[in-house]
Amino acid sequence: MEHFWQRINPVLTLVFRGHDICADTLGRWYGSVKWGILIAAHFTLLILFVPELAVFRKGAGELAANLLIALLFLSPIATIFRMRLLSLGMGLRREIGILMGYLAVVHGVGYMTDPQFFTLFIAEHLGAGIVSMDTSILVGIIGLILTLPLLVTSNAFSMRRLGGKNWKRLHRLVYPAFLFIVLHRFFQVGGSWQEVGPFIEAGVLIGIYTLLKYLAWKPTAWPWLRWIVGQIGARYATYRQARGAHAISHSDLK
Repeated sequence: MEHFWQRINPVLTLVFRGHDICADTLGRWYGSVKWGILIAAHFTLLILFVPELAVFRKGAGELAANLLIALLFLSPIATIFRMRLLSLGMGLRREIGILMGYLAVVHGVGYMTDPQFFTLFIAEHLGAGIVSMDTSILVGIIGLILTLPLLVTSNAFSMRRLGGKNWKRLHRLVYPAFLFIVLHRFFQVGGSWQEVGPFIEAGVLIGIYTLLKYLAWKPTAWPWLRWIVGQIGARYATYRQARGAHAISHSDLK
């Protein structure tokens, strides 16, 4: 087994070096990155008000879904692997969540306020006929509704007013929002329960996330995986020590 680790050690070294470069750069510009994400979030609202930007409505929805998936996956992955870059990413969750919420609003509200889209897909289904609405649109609207409370309360004022427990309880809405957004993507690409491709994509996303949450919640599960993570962690510690010793010797030469 040691021979195997020696063979992949050059690859691990490259990964460690890339990780440290990214983590150091992000840490150096951390405050600016946070502000940059928030500024970008507010600028996305222009898509709602500038007709020439309406072509980006669909892309805004795709990016919002990808950001939500990334945010949800980040937490258990950071718990399992405990890498510095992942920890820094955890500190950006609120800002990325706000960007995700703005993009979701731009996508959903943009389509629902489009006269042609509203007439064709929504108007005739309002009221009792809502269950006959196109499945992709219906689950997308539900996902958007679940996202709005998360967006509105993603600030320090709301945390103080609601209290820590109530705020956390409210933000558990992210889980059903995730489910409905995955279903929105599933049906949007022409998915049906008879089509294998979209079904597999939706199932894989939900399955992998459930597995990661389980592994993060129960550290004793899958000892072999913990052993691999421990081995990688030990080699990263050795890499950091060697790098520190090299930096000291280089400083002495100066």
